[in-house]
Formats: sequence, structure tokens, C-alpha cells
Amino acid sequence: MPRASLMRLALQAAICLLFAGCATAAPEDGDAAQKRTEDRRPADPALLPVLAEQSVRRPSYPRLLDDPEQSGRIAAVSSTVPPRPPTDPQIEAYLESLTLRQRIGQRFIVPVAGTRVGDGAGHVMVDVAPAGFILYPWNYRSADDVRRLTGSLQFVASHVTPGISLLVCADQEGGRVAAFRFADFVRLPSAAALARFDDPSLIRSAAHVTARQLGELGVNMNLAPVLDLYGIADDTIIGDRSFGADPHAVSRFVRPYLDAYRESGIIATAKHFPGHGVTTVDSHHALPVVSTTRSDLAARDLVPFREAIDADVPAIMTGHLLFERIDPFYPVTLSRVFLHDLLRHELGFEGVVVTDGLEMEALRSNYSLPETLVRLFKFDVDLILLYRDYRVGELADLVEDLITRGRLTEDDVNRGVRRVLALKRDYGLLGGQP
Repeated sequence: MPRASLMRLALQAAICLLFAGCATAAPEDGDAAQKRTEDRRPADPALLPVLAEQSVRRPSYPRLLDDPEQSGRIAAVSSTVPPRPPTDPQIEAYLESLTLRQRIGQRFIVPVAGTRVGDGAGHVMVDVAPAGFILYPWNYRSADDVRRLTGSLQFVASHVTPGISLLVCADQEGGRVAAFRFADFVRLPSAAALARFDDPSLIRSAAHVTARQLGELGVNMNLAPVLDLYGIADDTIIGDRSFGADPHAVSRFVRPYLDAYRESGIIATAKHFPGHGVTTVDSHHALPVVSTTRSDLAARDLVPFREAIDADVPAIMTGHLLFERIDPFYPVTLSRVFLHDLLRHELGFEGVVVTDGLEMEALRSNYSLPETLVRLFKFDVDLILLYRDYRVGELADLVEDLITRGRLTEDDVNRGVRRVLALKRDYGLLGGQP
């Protein structure tokens, strides 16, 4: 089917959902409630061509590549030749079915703007076709809201990228980090609380309960488990989210946890590589700088991640930390030393690498957006997580501009797409003819 027809079909679906009210809105003040009521009025047919134009219009993005110093830093990585994922005929067929802009989109996980697909997610899918969405508590009030929203997202995606379903993510670690807190949803205690029993079978059971509940909501990817080592069950950035400080004790829990998720058909994501427990500085607000040596890291913090890789963990999330004695210039998320030399080559990880939130101050306050994107694509971070400020359409514009200027290549885009598509296939998210 021609791309224009697909876009029109998807847009029609999104517009229908926009005015169908596919989830219950959260309580609002009077002005917001009045606007929500107006949003639910039937669409004026005369406005549909305008909506269609808006859905594919690419917003302007400031040119950020004209600074000579910045261009020189970006050019320094342009000649890098990273490893290419193995060629697979099915994956290549799906890859060829996507436009360049859609392939760029398959490198992003983005938030849902409101409680319905029509609040903006439909337009995002038509314009960019992101790999998936992440859900937050403001997207729903009940479990039924979540099911309606995830079903609607997948419905629109089935018309925009036929055969390629969405990754639908959440942070459901347990304890204080829990996206879903419904009365009929079994909420489990923190990792630290579960680890006190020193029972891998308990960890497996807890993971199984959470994974099955996520699947019932239409969520197919959890940004857990936390494999950071930290010995105090406090409320610091890692704190009670950690299973403990002993790398070998924590490693005993890794395989049972991952097995439970694999059996439930839910993607688990080990985080925050190579270990955020070495600092209490919150990378949401500042760049943590630590002096841990590579030998100390290998002997301690990397142990649970090595176990996860040996257990075929499908995805790993990077931490925004700068290890000044290993790579004094770039945090892990942007570091060739950590991404290529350590994670891909030394540890042999072939799965999907996910960033922590791109808007976190550890990155945005210290590195320009163009330089960040170049390093993410060059050094094979496969999924870029957005959660607050950045608009994926504008970032796709910037990536296209970087390709036009020779800072990135289409192969830089495609390597990550191959891994994302392979992950989707492994978890039943590819189907039919591309």
C-alpha cells in the first residue's frame, strides 16, 4: 500500500480515537475540564485536511551544528566503524519497508501526551513511527484506562507500520518505583525488602506476578530489574531499589528474575549499566562523576550485569555517570569505551541498549543535543528514551540534518533498527508481511 494511503488511514484512525475518549481523564480544574469537553466534540469535516497537514508537518528545529568547536567534536566520531548486527532476511525485509524517517523513529521510546491516542500519540506515529511508548501515572486512572490506551496505540501502529507492533514500556520495579498502583494490581515491595529473604525462588515468583500483570494491561516491556549495587535501603537515587551490595548475592537473583519475564513474554531491562550504586548523586539533576577504576568495576558492579548477559537479558539500560578514570570525557551513555569496548566486545552483549531519560540534566547540561545524538547513533545505543521535554519529531529532523551533513549515515540508523526489530520479533511483536 502506498505510504500516502497508509498515512491517511492511520490519521483517520487517530482522529476517530481522538474524539472517542478512549480513556478516563484525571480530575482537572474548571478551565482544563472545559477544554477537555471541547476536545471531545465531533470533528468538523472541513478541518480534516488541516489536521492531516499538521500530522506530517515537521517542526522547525534550530540549527545547532554551526559552532566550529562542536562540529569538530562531532566529526571526531564520524569515521567510527562499529560492529554490524548479523543479517537476517526477515529483519531486512521489515527494514526495507520503512522510510528513513520511520527508521529513525524506531530508535526512540516516547511518552504519551495525554490519556488518549488522539491527544498527540496518533500524530506522532503518523509522522515518525517511534519504536514504542512509555506510560506514566498521568496517562490513566484505572487498569481499564491502561488497557484501552495500549490497545488503541497498537491499533494505530498496525496501520502506520503494518506488521511492526509497538514496545509499550513502564517502570514497575516494585516499592517506591511503580507506574501502576491500582487497587486490583498486586503491588510488590522494593527489591531491598525482597532480598532480605535471600530466596531466589521468591524473586522469581515476585517477578512472575508483576510480568503477568503487565502483560494483561498491554505493557510488553518493563524497565527493570535494577542491578545496581547499594547496601542501604534508603530513599537515595538507588537506595531500596537495589537487591543489595554483595555482587554475588545479587547475581543469584538475576536468572530467576529474567526467567520469569521470559516465560511471561515480557521484555526485562537490566539497569543502570555499569552500576549506579557507586554514587548517590541523582543523574536527573546533575552528572555524577566517580573515580572507580576499571578493575574495581569488573570485580564488583559489573558482576550482576555479566550474569544478566550470560542469561540472555534482552535489553540493558545505561546510566548517565562519568567514570573519570576510565573515560574522563563522556558519561557511559555516550562513551565508546563503555558501549563498544566493554559492553559489546568484552561482555559480548548483542541485545538492545536503552538510554536512561535523554532529558536528564546529567546529559543536557553538559553535552549539546547534536553531539549527544551523534554519539548515541555511532556507538549503537539502540533505543533513546524520551520522557518530558524533547519532541521526537524535532529530534528526527535533527538526525536527518546530521545525515545530510555527513555527521551520521543511514547505516548508523539501520544498525540499531535491526536490533530493535529482532527484539520485537523475539517477543511476538512482528507479524504478517512487511
